Amino acid sequence: MATFKALTRGTQLVLVAGPLLLLSLFFTWQNVEVNYAGAGSASMALDGWDAWGLLLALLVLSVVALVALRGLSDVEFSENIAWAKVCLGLGLAVLAVAVVKNLTDSGSSWASYGFVALAGVVALGTFLDWSAERRGARPTLAPRKRRGLRSAA
Repeated sequence: MATFKALTRGTQLVLVAGPLLLLSLFFTWQNVEVNYAGAGSASMALDGWDAWGLLLALLVLSVVALVALRGLSDVEFSENIAWAKVCLGLGLAVLAVAVVKNLTDSGSSWASYGFVALAGVVALGTFLDWSAERRGARPTLAPRKRRGLRSAA
């Protein structure tokens, strides 16, 4: 538990929301109305495993594995590659695929919108890590001394 608390907030978000998003593919993403000619109709619940769901699962697995390796292990990564930017790209791809999947599914369930929100949390976590690394690589300028009149307040 102490190891998890020592991680950055972005890494914590990805390591929690990523596996939950992967698990969410087993739940109902859409309700399809099936009409049987003359016999009536029925509603069929479908999980998230289709072509978009498989792509989403592969992206989630890759971003969670990369973030876990960067945050929890002592593996030496190449310094020639901006790994935070790679994670950000994967996180944004997770969000984009989840949105496209939800928009193209006919009869999206209310829970699928929550699953898209989980994809947004994954993207947010990768963004937080990227912005923290970017701030560390390029320190801000020292504050300038103010010249001129001081306020009377």
